Amino acid sequence: MITCNVLRSGYFSALTLVVAALVGSGLFGAGRQVYAAPLSESGKIRAEYLRLRNIDPTGDDPVQRSSWEVLAAKIRAVAVQRQLDEESAGLRLLGAEAQLRLYRSVKNQSYLTTARALVTPVTESSSVPEDIRAQAWLLLGDVAVYSGLVDAAEQAYGRASELDFVTEKRASQRLQGLRLGTFKRFIPSHDREVPRVIAGREARLRVGAGPIVVLDPGHGGGDVGATSQHGGQEKEITLDIARRVKALLERRHQLKVQLTRDDDTFVPLARRTAFANRKEGAVFVSLHVNASENHNLEGLEAYYLDNTNDEASRKLAERENGVAPGEALDDLSFMLSDLIQSGKLEDSIVLTRSIESGIRSKVITTHKELRSLGVKKAPFFVLVGAHMPCSLIEMFFVDNAVEGRKLRDDSFRSALAAGVADGIVRFLGKN
Repeated sequence: MITCNVLRSGYFSALTLVVAALVGSGLFGAGRQVYAAPLSESGKIRAEYLRLRNIDPTGDDPVQRSSWEVLAAKIRAVAVQRQLDEESAGLRLLGAEAQLRLYRSVKNQSYLTTARALVTPVTESSSVPEDIRAQAWLLLGDVAVYSGLVDAAEQAYGRASELDFVTEKRASQRLQGLRLGTFKRFIPSHDREVPRVIAGREARLRVGAGPIVVLDPGHGGGDVGATSQHGGQEKEITLDIARRVKALLERRHQLKVQLTRDDDTFVPLARRTAFANRKEGAVFVSLHVNASENHNLEGLEAYYLDNTNDEASRKLAERENGVAPGEALDDLSFMLSDLIQSGKLEDSIVLTRSIESGIRSKVITTHKELRSLGVKKAPFFVLVGAHMPCSLIEMFFVDNAVEGRKLRDDSFRSALAAGVADGIVRFLGKN
């Protein structure tokens, strides 16, 4: 499932690093033996970068700052000594990303100067593949924005769009953010493009202390999600229902519940999963409402993480993941997630079925005109790397005339919340 494009876009031998990292992390069970070629110096740097990013996906953990500083200095020292080729260009991009993380953490302009010095030669080199040059231009645009050079940023994003069609989507989003004044609110993140989590502590059902339920209200802030012509917005509906589920679980079942967001703010996908892992959640449930191009589709859908050949599920995943229609989803990310979730996949399916059943019981039995489309699988980025059973629930179609009207109704939302809560409680009771 690892394509040539995926291998090249990582600037390293992806399979070798993946296997080596997984072996080192202990994800392979006892009795399994895996052989991996020794890592090159570039490979070791890349592996350390991934390890740090998995611990600190958004780069704002003060505890990890010194580690980022050491790694950034090492990348810079190695990269500038080498002749510029595809491998050293990849190192320079890693170094620039590390410098940007440090800048966002401490706002020291020297990090921007270093980042610019690292990527500028890559943008000017004809010996570097165009997709890597495009990503260099993208980073150069980010540096320009943080430096207050809006015109330079627009030029850089424009060059990125011209060089590579995959990078074009991200460059367009940056340009839109500049023109709408939302760029700094939505911090550019590359965490979605390669594996975010390779290893970490296993989440346990801590019966004595009580399991922690992590609920993820989809979207938020300027990312409104699916919308209805009648005024409904996904970001508001999911937050309201998540709060209702939280209240039910805490008051009726004395469970501990954490929300990935508790107000109208944008939270990057990487941070949502990292939050669930950091809280050692027993389950992770991402709540959404659906929409369709012709506004006449209907029904409840419940998903667990996996790749699929179903076109409708993949289109839904593209919308929720924020990728351009037809843009390739990163097979490497999902291969890693499958390995991480290998002990949790069956539990994720059970959890998803339990929530779908809970909603059918609380909602569909009393609203006969509604129906469930069942339990399905799809490659949702927000579930990638979760260390616990996880589900994504599409709670009907907000743009459907009937379902959209019901989603605005207070009693209907309460019934939906009760169904989700019952499904979670039933799952935890069996485990």
